[in-house]
Amino acid sequence: MLKNILNNLVRLIENLVIDKNRLVVGFFILFFFVFCYFFKLDYIVLLSVTFLVIIELYKSKFINNFSDFLVVTFFVLMIPLNYLYQEIIYLLNFLIVILIIINILFPNFYLKKIFLISVLIFILNFFVLFYNDRNILYIIFCISFFNDTIAYISGKFLKGPLIVPFISPNKTWSGTTVSFILSFFLIYQLNFSILFSALLSISLFFGDIFFSYIKRKNKLKDFSNILHNHGGILDRLDSMFFFSIILIYNLI
Repeated sequence: MLKNILNNLVRLIENLVIDKNRLVVGFFILFFFVFCYFFKLDYIVLLSVTFLVIIELYKSKFINNFSDFLVVTFFVLMIPLNYLYQEIIYLLNFLIVILIIINILFPNFYLKKIFLISVLIFILNFFVLFYNDRNILYIIFCISFFNDTIAYISGKFLKGPLIVPFISPNKTWSGTTVSFILSFFLIYQLNFSILFSALLSISLFFGDIFFSYIKRKNKLKDFSNILHNHGGILDRLDSMFFFSIILIYNLI
C-alpha cells in the first residue's frame, strides 16, 4: 500500500515536471487576474476575454459565414444594453437552456450555431455579474481555476477509471470527486446554502463536459493553443458555463 502511494507520488512529480509549462502558464493566468483585481483593471479582463473568445470561435470555425458575423455583431451591441436592461439576461440564459435541450434531442441540428450563441450569451453573463458585483466575477474565475487544478493534480495522483472516456479521455472519477468536495467547501464559505453550494460545485463538472462534447463533435482537441498546454481561453472558461447561469438567476 505504502509502496503504491510512493510510486504514485513519484509519477505525479514527474508529470508536473514534464508539464512545467502548463504550471507556468497557469500561475501567469492567476497572476494576471490578481493584478487586474487589485488595480481595478476589470474592463481589461472583460474585453480581453471577449476579444480572445471571438477570435477562438473564428479560428475553430464556429464563425464561418455572414450570418455568424451578424450574430457576433448583435452580441457586441448587447453589451451596453445589458448594463441598462439587465433583465434581458434572464431571457438570454433561458434561451441557452432551450438551445442545449434542442441540441441534446437533435445532436446535429445547427450544432455550431447553437454553441456560438450559447458562448456569446455566456460571455454576456460575465459583464452582468461584474455590473452587480465585481468581486463575483473574480470569485468564479478563481473557483474555476481552483477546481480545474485540483481535478488535474488529484486525477494524476489517484488515477482510477474514467467517467466519460468517449467525451473527456482524461477526466477520472477520483479527480472529479476530490475537486467537487473541495470546490463545494470553498463555495460554501461564501455563505451559500449547502444545497446551492453543491449545485454550483457539480455545475463545474457539467460545464467542462459540455464543452468537451462540443470539441469531440467538431474533432477539436482544444479551441486554440493561445495558452499553450492549457489550450485556449474557452478551454479554461468551460467549467464556468453553467456556474455563471445559476449565479445569474440567484444574484440578480
